[in-house]
Amino acid sequence: MTTTTNNVQHVIQNGMMNYSAYILLNRAIPRLEDGLKPVHRRILYTMYRQNAVNFTKSAHVSGETMKIHPHGDSYGSAVGLVQKDRHLVPMLTGKGNFGMSTSRDLQPAASRYTEIKLSEIAKDMMKDFDKNIVDFVDNYDGTIRIPDVLPVKYPSILTYAQSGIGVGFSSSTASFNMKEVIDATIKYINTKEHTVLIPDFATGGTIIKDEEAFKKINLEGSGSVQIRGKIDIEGNELIITEIPYTTTREAIIEKIIDLSKQGKLNEITDIKDLTGLKGMKILITCKKNVDKQDLITKLYKFTPLQSSHSSNMNILIDNLPKIVSVHGVIEKWAMWRKETIRRSLIHDVTNMKKKLHLLRGLEKVLLDIDKTIEIIRKSDEDQIEKNIMDEFNIDETQSKEIANMKLRNINSVFIIKKLESIEKFNETIEYYEDCLKDDKKIDQFVIDGLKESKVKYGIERRTKVQEIESSKSIKLEIEVPNYPVNIHLTEEGYLYKFRGDKEPTLKPGDKVKRIFKTMNKAELLIFSDENVCYKLPLDTVDENRINDLGHFIPNVLKDTNINIINYSILDDKSKILIAAYKNNRLAKINLQSFNSNRRILKNAYNKNQELVDLITLNEEKILKLKTSKTSVELNTEKLALTNSRNATGVYITRKGELEQIEMA
Repeated sequence: MTTTTNNVQHVIQNGMMNYSAYILLNRAIPRLEDGLKPVHRRILYTMYRQNAVNFTKSAHVSGETMKIHPHGDSYGSAVGLVQKDRHLVPMLTGKGNFGMSTSRDLQPAASRYTEIKLSEIAKDMMKDFDKNIVDFVDNYDGTIRIPDVLPVKYPSILTYAQSGIGVGFSSSTASFNMKEVIDATIKYINTKEHTVLIPDFATGGTIIKDEEAFKKINLEGSGSVQIRGKIDIEGNELIITEIPYTTTREAIIEKIIDLSKQGKLNEITDIKDLTGLKGMKILITCKKNVDKQDLITKLYKFTPLQSSHSSNMNILIDNLPKIVSVHGVIEKWAMWRKETIRRSLIHDVTNMKKKLHLLRGLEKVLLDIDKTIEIIRKSDEDQIEKNIMDEFNIDETQSKEIANMKLRNINSVFIIKKLESIEKFNETIEYYEDCLKDDKKIDQFVIDGLKESKVKYGIERRTKVQEIESSKSIKLEIEVPNYPVNIHLTEEGYLYKFRGDKEPTLKPGDKVKRIFKTMNKAELLIFSDENVCYKLPLDTVDENRINDLGHFIPNVLKDTNINIINYSILDDKSKILIAAYKNNRLAKINLQSFNSNRRILKNAYNKNQELVDLITLNEEKILKLKTSKTSVELNTEKLALTNSRNATGVYITRKGELEQIEMA
């Protein structure tokens, strides 16, 4: 018994490399020549072998496809070839429910309930197999010969949007309009000049014009374009009839509902998906007097109604994955197509020469038909061919053809009629051989096929291209209800929020430090002993019931180390903040200096002086100051207003140290 020792790492590495190559070549990435992944090619060729020009059960096709490749059910891939909102020109025609690529929830019916047949364009893809136009390879068990690629007449890789993921590689190709692709290919063949192509998707919509992105896709094979859905305004309703190729109706509706629940799209009262046999329709009902253009701008900015499609044209060329530009695809496809034309012409010339050779034999027989009949009648069966060869000086192939003719056809009328095609064969052979020597004539064959495909299958562009100005800066802000609230703040750091005049239930030993009568949209200013002001939007704080303990502010701020020393309020009424320091200085600060997008403000007061108190004023007031040696009254009008939060202020008195400040 022989024992083989293998390094586990080497086994795994080699196995993984083989698996990776298999995935890339046999599953994930399309071929440049016909633009198909292997599973799509197998489905189409299976239906060609079945002559599926009439509807046949999808389950039957799926089962037959497994004779070529037994790797799982191919029905899901067949569904993609049927869906009209996935491909601009579908390769299969379906009967039954095949779902929609624009819907996540509308799934196709089971294969036993649906039927499929080859579309006209798919039939055209598989012509001339008998002319040795493409190579054939064995299937997995060697029982069936299948085409390596399909002999397509146009660069189909550019007209079908598809994506795939392999091991370490991914592919994502945009679709382009067939007419535009064919025109660009013809232009390249004639002039060697390229055209910048712009993606076109089956779901329609609008591509935002971006010359740089278009050039990058055409020149590099990678890049991203922005696609918008189509929204029409009808009265008080918005109607969505087209969406970006990369999203679904459900994703759009769910996002709109989510934003509405958050209070960020309060212009909308209802949304319904009314998509049916007549096409896509998402109905949005708006509130009265809503600026609908502004709402549409918001929908584009904050929902998948504007999405991007990224191209990464990783394509198999000579069995190797390679990122190819659009222009590179056209160049390489044209070279491949010219080679298939040459193979077809060589096959035709060879066959016509064989037929011409047989006709030359018939031509000699015509000189003495009676003699031919006499030889056939009087010769032994195994000597007929030899005797005809000897009599008319023809070869074995010609003799065999004559010997196998029906007796009723061995007459001058039939033979003369057959010989009439000799001249036509000679002319055609001469023309084809001349074409094989002339690249320009081969090019014309390619162009003729392109023009034929354009006339038969070309459709108008579905995705419009539009130059759109940069949308104005929009913020989705939650529409917060604004109503009067009473805010009670305690010395131990608790906050109570009430509607109306209610008294909070305090912890034993705690007492109220400040009460603010303000509005729900106001911001509470919380000052710490570290010269920092925390801003707390009151609309983010839940209202309290009378028996509630209240909100512990350090927990609300998510900073349990904060040591709160004072409070103020930032609302429409409050205008002035008086900062009173122990050295008898007062600073009159504009409360709007605390109005910023930041939630934490440093330098909230003058840290070089000991803060005694903060007084919030709606208007100028008379303040009473008590020091260790005297009492002073002051009208705040006499103080200069400053926008500097850490202003040192002015001396009110030089006697003693400030102990207390209050309104007179």
